[in-house]
Order: sequence, then structure tokens, then C-alpha cells
Amino acid sequence: MGEYRRRRGMSQGQLARATRLSRTYIYHLESGQRDNPSPRVARALARALELRGVERRQFFDAFYALTGTPAEDQAEEHELLDLNDLATLLVHNISYPAHSLDRLWYLRAWNQASADLFELDAYGFTLRDAPVHLLAITFDPVYRKRFRPWESLARRVLSDFKFYVRAYTYLPEYRALWNELRRLPDFARIARAAEPGGVPAPSLVFQLRHSRLGWLTLRTTLTVFSGAPEYPIVSYIPGDQEALAAFQASGWHHEGPRASGD
Repeated sequence: MGEYRRRRGMSQGQLARATRLSRTYIYHLESGQRDNPSPRVARALARALELRGVERRQFFDAFYALTGTPAEDQAEEHELLDLNDLATLLVHNISYPAHSLDRLWYLRAWNQASADLFELDAYGFTLRDAPVHLLAITFDPVYRKRFRPWESLARRVLSDFKFYVRAYTYLPEYRALWNELRRLPDFARIARAAEPGGVPAPSLVFQLRHSRLGWLTLRTTLTVFSGAPEYPIVSYIPGDQEALAAFQASGWHHEGPRASGD
């Protein structure tokens, strides 16, 4: 296990955070002081180490030789339907504006309602060439003028980002992303103050200006796949009656079926 960890440039502490195990437990596994980990632990390690193909088979063969217990599920998620594909499918079937994020908060998919609400194409943001980062949109010096109040929103989103990606800071792509984000106006200043606290509140309220609908009060909702937080889904719902009316007029919200005779 230690060899797989070192190949990925991870410390024992980083692997412990990624698997929600203690650093001492990881040390004991690697040093042979623990020789009977559970199948659940083995699957968590394989997921955190991103083992695929030959490496994955070798890892679970070694686990079976050590414990005499098979650990690999016959229905691992990547063998059935890629989580990105699943998140995309769900997003496109949500009536509210919604998008999916990967583990580093790059936008992977958004539905038509979200494209209409946020008007990202008009500002040069598109998924056609490469994924766009949510913080890059939030801190963009032109686009951010559409948010009110912008700074409190930026602090909240950045704090949530730090909380949710804390297990992935060892990744080279995280370091590259952070260096790119630091070039955005006000990012470094707010990053120093926006430290993550406990588990973020499940939603937040902010205002967005739409070119046709004017200012809309929106509330976020977050959906995370149980046991697989790599692709969360963010939906935006009306935060007041005015926004609800705008959503209904735009077809982003559908009233339930009326009772017969109405």
C-alpha cells in the first residue's frame, strides 16, 4: 500500500484524510502492525489511491492473500456507470437550474435552465473546450458584478470549497488550480480570511442579476452521492416570490398537477 501511496505523491496524513481513517492506522497498515483490515477499509483505500486496472487487481489480490476475505465489490461504480455520466444525466433531468461539480469544483455539466439563468456563454464561459471552475466564475472581475452582495458570497463559496476539497490538496492538479486562482483579483485577500469552519450549511442565499429578468434572489441546494462525493450537484431554487414567478415564467419551475375539476 505504501508503494501506491508514494507513487501518487501522498503522505500518510493525506491518505488518512482521504479515507477518513487515522494517520496512526495508516502507519500500522504500512508497517505490518495491522494485518486484518476490513473490506470496507480496503475499498476506501483503493478509491483514495485511484487504483485502476492492473494496480487495482493486484491490490485486492494482496488483500485476499493477507486476510482470506474478498474485498472488491462486483459492482464498483466505475464498472457500471461513470459518476460523471450519472451526474450529467441527473442534472439534465432537474427542472431547476443545476450543474454538477467534480471533486475540485470544476463544472462538468449544466442543464439548459442553468445556462439560461447564468448566461455564461455571453461572458465567454463554456464547457465545450475545457471544464470551467466555479471559483473562476465567482471571482471573474466582469462577471462578479452580477452578484449581490458579491464579497460575502465569495467568502462563503471559497470557505465551502476549502472544506470540501481538504482531502485532495495533495493532488498536483489542486496545486496548479490554486496557483491559477491566486491570479484573480481579490482571491488571495479573501482566501486568507475565508477559512473553513465545521460542516457548511446545506444552502446559501444570494442575488443574481439577469439581463432580462433583473435581480433574482436564489437559494442553493446541494446533492452529494452517498459514499462518493466526487461529483456533487448544485441546484438553484427561487428565494422569494418574485424569483419564483420569474422561474415559472421561464419554465424553470413546474407546478404540480392540479386535482381534477380545478
